[in-house]
Amino acid sequence: MADEPDAQTEEEAPKKKSKKFLFIILGVVILALGGGGFFAYTKFFTPESAIEGNEDVEEQANPLEAIGEMYQLEQFIVNLSHPQGKRYLKLKVELELESATAVEMATKASPKLRDVVIMMLTSMTFEEVMTPEGKIQIRDELLERFNQVIRPERVKNIYFTEFVVQ
Repeated sequence: MADEPDAQTEEEAPKKKSKKFLFIILGVVILALGGGGFFAYTKFFTPESAIEGNEDVEEQANPLEAIGEMYQLEQFIVNLSHPQGKRYLKLKVELELESATAVEMATKASPKLRDVVIMMLTSMTFEEVMTPEGKIQIRDELLERFNQVIRPERVKNIYFTEFVVQ
């Protein structure tokens, strides 16, 4: 009888190891089949016309837009809103306009455009100007204000070619 319990433990131990090994192999096979199925689906079952159609839609949505007329404003050096007045911003701005007539309008309205920039920037603090979100906010607000000044023409985009804070 003493021999029987040893025989049972010897039989149980290999069965447990074989179950672990079986689950590992099963997991690897499932992963391999899943990866192979994904590859086959993307490579063979996706219609090429649908892929080409998507590329055409992307090209139509974002074609290589022609660069508009560029107009550069003179350099700005302004005091930022600071209790001790020790913060300065040096800024160069270029405007991308829709047409040559918009450039003529911007040239005529240059003093108004400069006033808009100066009034807006002097009301901002160092903390607002230095963050990426602050720079995006400046660009968006200037774009809106510039479009009001040179209406009916339109400013397409604003580029900061120099942005230094001291």
